[in-house]
Amino acid sequence: MLLIHAADEAIWHFIGIFHITDEIVRLRINYEALDPNRPDFDPGHIIPKDLVTTYPFEIPEFVPGLDYTPPVPTLEGLTPEAAYLFVDVARDPIPFSLPSLPFSDSYTPTVWNGPTFQTPVEPPDPPPPPRPEPPEPPTHEWELPVPDSVALYNFQQSVLYDGDLVLRGDIPFGVDGANAPLQVLYDQAGQLGVSLPLELPSGDDAFLAMAQLFRDAEAPDDLPEGAVSWTRLGQDVLGKYQDGLAVDERPDLDALLPAYSQERQDEDWRENTTQHEVVVGHNMLVNEANITSAWIAAPVLTAAQGVYSYTIISQVNVWSDLDRILSPDGALNVDQTPTNALNFASYSLTANPATHEGGDGDAPQFWLTATLEGSLVSVNWIDQYNFISDDDITSFTLNGDQTLLLIGDNGAVNHVSLAELGSQFDLIIIDGYILNLNAILQTNVMLDNDSISMGAGGGRISSGDNLLVNDATINQIGRENFAGSNDAYDAMMRLAADGRVILPASILNDPAFEGLDVLRVLHIKGDLVSVNMIRQTNVLGDADQIETYLSDAQLGGDVRVVTGSNTLVNTAQITEFGVDATIHSGGGYYSDALLHQAELVTDRPLQMGDGPAPLASEAVLFLADGMLTQDDGDRDVGPLHHDGAVPADIMETVLA
Repeated sequence: MLLIHAADEAIWHFIGIFHITDEIVRLRINYEALDPNRPDFDPGHIIPKDLVTTYPFEIPEFVPGLDYTPPVPTLEGLTPEAAYLFVDVARDPIPFSLPSLPFSDSYTPTVWNGPTFQTPVEPPDPPPPPRPEPPEPPTHEWELPVPDSVALYNFQQSVLYDGDLVLRGDIPFGVDGANAPLQVLYDQAGQLGVSLPLELPSGDDAFLAMAQLFRDAEAPDDLPEGAVSWTRLGQDVLGKYQDGLAVDERPDLDALLPAYSQERQDEDWRENTTQHEVVVGHNMLVNEANITSAWIAAPVLTAAQGVYSYTIISQVNVWSDLDRILSPDGALNVDQTPTNALNFASYSLTANPATHEGGDGDAPQFWLTATLEGSLVSVNWIDQYNFISDDDITSFTLNGDQTLLLIGDNGAVNHVSLAELGSQFDLIIIDGYILNLNAILQTNVMLDNDSISMGAGGGRISSGDNLLVNDATINQIGRENFAGSNDAYDAMMRLAADGRVILPASILNDPAFEGLDVLRVLHIKGDLVSVNMIRQTNVLGDADQIETYLSDAQLGGDVRVVTGSNTLVNTAQITEFGVDATIHSGGGYYSDALLHQAELVTDRPLQMGDGPAPLASEAVLFLADGMLTQDDGDRDVGPLHHDGAVPADIMETVLA
């Protein structure tokens, strides 16, 4: 035992410090046994404390791969719930990694187990096939804009007064207007068509009321005497129909034009006309509208309140063509080709499956939501109206070598064409209703009751050959399939109503989403509304009273009088572009289609005058007492339901 005197402790301590430092440099450990307060002893076997492994060391079971789920970053534009990863952990995780071992048929691993090597009896099982790597989350910033609503109201009106008064000769009859009989025809047309009292919507609530009007719309049962109609409902509306009969092709309107109109299409028509030609008819009224809408589409839609989808086509032709033709010597060549009127409608549904590009064929695992506060509305409202009053009163004597007198020959055209392109989503969630309403309402009204008298010498008269056409086409690209609802969609819509859009795996695995990487979701807190409304009306009053004769010097000349050959056309087309869609609704699905076509030919006079009396043969100017001083308001024919006076300025009249 080593004893240190207290007086020498400082020196020993100082020297000992250097001694210990020197020993550590030499990697010696016997200095740890130095204890000045206790005698020296043999510490025995020293166990190093810097080793955690035991002896002998055993290699654990080989694991070829480790299951690791990387943390999902939260990117701007993606909600935390949008990261939906499937993780399957097959075993407990190992706290450290093993180096890969080069196993082969000629290599057998050995295990250290003491002073000798032992060879395992059996090699380890072959490694299982590698698990597919989970898709990487998007690494760029996402932005999904909210679509805007669109609303268009287009009202086109053409009003023309062409009531000519040509007085030269003996005129023993008075002036008779045609406003009253034309109003009768117009009222009868209103009784023939589908009653759909639509007004411009004033707010979101008005669209649901409009859908209920579509649902309650019916074809009229009580028709005026002499009227005929054809009505089809539901799936029977699909196809092409002309006056109630199924047809294969659309009629060729150019071939149906009046003969005089086709003759006028020739550039040299004037050189081929007769010596004396008087035209008091040949008016043309045309309404044309075309709507192409591709605003909002998605292969899957959900509606919490319900779905209303209605299509209505109503077409009406009403006319009166009663002519009275007189000639003292009976030398007349009269062409009374009857008026040709037709209603043609085409309604088609075409499949258009949604296609996805760039995906791997698996179900999406991320979604991005755009939320719209309120309703998403797409409204196209077109109202076209043509009114022409061409009630001519003429009495004249033809002189000279050649005459061309165009008293009618008026035209009025309204035309509009729309093309609207919008957005496409993968899933649309609607807290309210889906409202899809399409309507085409077409009406033609014509009054062509003429009174014609020709003096000695005769001539040719064309008093009929009018054309009235209603042409409507509705094409819907993309079929709708109503699939009801289920627990998954009900739960999703309840969460959406609370402001949270969460898609469970059962919805993400929908085959409609296969191949998508990120699901584009539109959440509408109101209704999804689509309305296409076209209303077209043509009204023509062409009740003419004509007296013509040749002077003594022109007896035997070639004379032609055209009082008919009028054309009234309404043509409309609605095309909705979308994709084949499955609609899940918690409130039911209501869908219907209605096609109604009707016509009425009046075969009796409608409050018409007695017509002209026989003419005198003298070529003198005769004015009946008070004829030029009477109130013009008794003669003028105004537009229906309008009582304003006719402006004196002709351009103001045309542009009114």
